[in-house]
Parts: sequence; structure tokens; C-alpha cells
Amino acid sequence: MILFPALLGLTLCLLNAAGVGLFCLTSGCALYAGYSLFGLSFYVYGAIAFGVIVLLAASAGKIPRAVPWLGGIILVGLALDMLFLGWQLLYWPCLSCQVVALLLGWTAAGFWRTYPQLCRRLFKGVLLLWFILLIPSGIAAGKEVLLTPWALYGPADASIRVFFSPTCPACVTEVNKLLQSSEVARMAFYPIAKNDRDLRLLAALLQEGVAQPADLGRLFAVDLEEAKEPSLQLRWHLAKNKMALARLGAQTIPLILSATVIEGPRPPWAELFSTPASNPAAESGGCGIVDQQDLPCD
Repeated sequence: MILFPALLGLTLCLLNAAGVGLFCLTSGCALYAGYSLFGLSFYVYGAIAFGVIVLLAASAGKIPRAVPWLGGIILVGLALDMLFLGWQLLYWPCLSCQVVALLLGWTAAGFWRTYPQLCRRLFKGVLLLWFILLIPSGIAAGKEVLLTPWALYGPADASIRVFFSPTCPACVTEVNKLLQSSEVARMAFYPIAKNDRDLRLLAALLQEGVAQPADLGRLFAVDLEEAKEPSLQLRWHLAKNKMALARLGAQTIPLILSATVIEGPRPPWAELFSTPASNPAAESGGCGIVDQQDLPCD
């Protein structure tokens, strides 16, 4: 109950410290892999901690002081991991870090079950607080893995992401302009369904197929009479796109997210009198992501 999860934790930390990247499915994984303390990766410190736990657990029956030391090391590990879990709640979630945390918690639960007489209020209290922090940070990592937005067209690692609706006039203007850009190869287009018409337009386009950027232009001229009933899969994909916008805090479309300038440099003084170019909806009109009669859509 103690050795097995500790050995798994030791193995995982060693492999990720070597750059294997097991369970690295969230944005925080790659970021935290570059974090270090005194020149050593945090995975190295995790491997050291699990290694000490393995040695102490293996010698518990031979060395009398091994068991109290084992409990102390696990307690310190939980306390330090609480700081990192809290950090992930405030910044970026890390799935591989969550797996390491789970293995540490499994080790702590094994110690509690094996040596209940040594698990006093301090140990139980720290374990409870650790578990309370684990739940929301785990949910945040799960949302990033399971609720990634769906691109109608474009690479998964696109550096320019465009959120749009087929029935939003500003979206039509922006998307058609972007389709003529030389940067279209590194763009991904994420549709938003504000209403049933959007759903049917997207279903009709998917029925015909989207093989190249020019096919997206047909979305704004699809014959609805040929559209079939949107599938549950399409509805789920579009729901994930709305969730992505909600996480970004966006309420209007079109929304263009880019790490680089798309249309060329702007004069420095332009930022003093206009909104950022990353949200064309604020400059040229736009639509709310929910189709409501009292919200303008132009």
C-alpha cells in the first residue's frame, strides 16, 4: 500500500525529469517542465522524495526509526504539494503534476492504513486540506483535456485562432478577409452556433466536406434546404467551443487570438484611441455568443 504508489511516483518523476513527458496533455505541463529550483527540475525533487519514501518503507521492519521518518517525509511532501496545487488553481493546470499528486496521496493513504496509530490530527488535517485543493485543480486540468475547442478547419497547434458564427455579419467580413491572408495555413477556425440556423448551416457544410480554406467561404452561402439535422456530435463540438469562449471571458464574436500581428504594424498612438486588434467585434460590430433579441448583431 505504500511501496507500490511510491515506486510508480518515483518512475514517473524520473521519466518526466528526463523529458519523456508522460501525461503532459495540458498547457501547464510544458511550462512547469522548465521550472527549476537551484538548477534542478521539480520532477527531480519529486523523484528524490519518492525515492526516500521507498527506502524508508522497505526498511520499516528493520529500522525502528524508519516508520516515524516515513510519516514525516510524507507529511512534508503533502504540505509542499499543497502549495503547488494552489499555484495551479491560480495559474495553469498540469495533468502530469496531478498524477504525481495522486500517487503521493495514495502513498499517504497507505501509510494511514498501515500505521493508523501514528496518524495524528496534524497528519489527517494536512491530508484533508491537500485533498480539498486536489479536487478543483484536478477539475481544471480535466476541463482543459476533455473540453478542448473543436476546429472546423485548421491545425490543432494553430498560432492564430478565429472564433466566428455563420450568421454574424461582422464574422462574415472578418473570415473572408482572413481566408485571403497569406497566414491562413497557420489559422484554425472555431465555429460558434448562436441559434438553430447556425447549427443547420454548419451541418450542411460538414455534409459537403471541408478540405481547404476556400471551402469555409461556402458556409455563408449554404442552401438550408439541403441541410440535414445536426448530429449530437456536432452539438457537443459547438458546446465545447462556447465553453472555451466562456473560459476566455469573451461575450462577443468574431474573436481572433494571435501571438503575432496579422495585418501589419499599427502606429503607437493608435492604442490610445482604439480597442486592441485581437477583438474585431469591438471595432466593427459583432454578435453576442448567445442569440438574444435585445443584443445587437451587425
